[in-house]
This record gives sequence, C-alpha cells and structure tokens, in this order.
Amino acid sequence: MENLHILQPLTTTTTAAAAAAYSRIILRLVLVLFIAIVSIWANYEESKGFAITVVNDAGDTPAGRRFSLLFLSNDKATRIVLKTSGFAEKILFPDDRHPKKPVDHVIVRLSSRNLTHPVVVSSVNKTEFVLHISPSVMEETNVEKAMILAVQRAMARVWLWDGQDGAPSSLLDGMVEYINILAGLAPVSDSGGLQLPESDTICWEDKDPVAVAHFLNYCEGLREGFIGRLNRGMQDQWNERTVDDALGLPSQQLCVSYYSTILQLPNSFNSTSPSLSRQVI
Repeated sequence: MENLHILQPLTTTTTAAAAAAYSRIILRLVLVLFIAIVSIWANYEESKGFAITVVNDAGDTPAGRRFSLLFLSNDKATRIVLKTSGFAEKILFPDDRHPKKPVDHVIVRLSSRNLTHPVVVSSVNKTEFVLHISPSVMEETNVEKAMILAVQRAMARVWLWDGQDGAPSSLLDGMVEYINILAGLAPVSDSGGLQLPESDTICWEDKDPVAVAHFLNYCEGLREGFIGRLNRGMQDQWNERTVDDALGLPSQQLCVSYYSTILQLPNSFNSTSPSLSRQVI
C-alpha cells in the first residue's frame, strides 16, 4: 500500500507531461494548418493577379435581387471573372514573349438602368476597368449563360491592347467575337453566308464582328500565333502595318485570297488552338 502512495505523484506528473506534449503537438498542427491556408490564399491571390470588386447598383429591384442571389452572395461573379479572364489570356498572351497588359482591378457593376449592350467596359485608369452589366441580362431565361457571355466579352476587351486608342473598333470587336466563338459562347455562322464587302474594303474593317472573326481565324490558320502577335503589336501606337507585321505579308493582298476561297466553304471557323478547350464555368 505504501508503494502505491509513492507511485501516485509520479503518475500525476507523467499525465501532466503527456498533456503538455499533446498540447504542443496540437499547437504545431494548428500552426502548420494556418501557414498552409495562408499559402493557398496567397497563391490564389497571385494567380488571379488583380483585385475584383462586385457592386450591385440595381438595389432592391427584381434584377438586383436576382443578381445578389445568383452571383453576389455566393461569389459566383468573381469565379466567372477569373475563368473568362484566364481563357482570354491564353489566346492573347500565349507565352512569355507576349507581355501582359497591366490589369490591377476589375469592377463588376450591375447597372441601375438598361444599357444599349449587355455589357459595357470603361476604364478608370490604364489598369482599372469597370464591367457595366445591363439589368436586362438578369431577365434572360438562362441567366447564368447570359452572364458568362457578357463577362467573357468584357474580359476579352479588357485584355486587348488598343493601339493607344488608335486601333479600329471593327478589329477590336472582331477579336472579342473570335475569343467568344472559341469559348463556345457565340454561335458560329457559316462563312458562306457572310456578305461579301465592297472591293476596296479591308477584311478587318468589316462592320460585322463575326465576319472579322472568320478572317482572324483564317489568318491564325495560316500563321499560328497570329492573334497573340497582333495583340502584342497593338500595344504600341496603331498604324496600318500592324496587321501586316503580325501576318508577315500584306493583309489587303491576303483579303483577295480569303474572299475567293474561304467564304465559299461552310463552317470555316475551327478552333485554331487545340490546347484551348471549350470553356465550362
């Protein structure tokens, strides 16, 4: 019995030491978990490369409530921006030889009134852009698809260089349409159904963005990487040789060949970059 009394303090001490060791292990595990979470978050922030803000200016209207429920409360709008941005970046900046346009902040703003287009892009400064979403988008039957299409168009426009505001709007619209078609978000018209322009019209000056997209696809097929080179060329001051330099030959001369061949073939628009999978968000 005496031996039991002697051993009891030792048992208590051992239990206390074990509890302290266990606490230290738990503390270390928590610390490791915290560092891992911080690292994952840092990688996430670094991967997206720019801040995203989502604003609902429509307030307590049917469109505003639907936007808040479907895209704001669950951070869906942010994920759509990241996915569509990534798709556009792969096309416009295919490798390190194509320096990315600086983009620091993207604001997705549901407008309080209907706009002339589903989405309108404006710039606060050279690195901050606002995507004005028309409330009419929230009225679409497939509202998620309509939202993705609007944001994809906007993010394509955000990442496009514009020749220091000198690039033709027809070319910029055609490049946006090109990206949307590759993303599977815009219907592909039969090229044979496109209207032939006047004889003195340059292909990328066509007022129909789909027609310009077909021409850009044709050029990409002739010289892989054309779209990336063209976008890089538009980083500087725009001039009439920008398209020629990206092609490596006179674009107007190419138009003659293009109109005499491709427009006679249906469904000439094919994905020119097999690595670019159809976008699914």
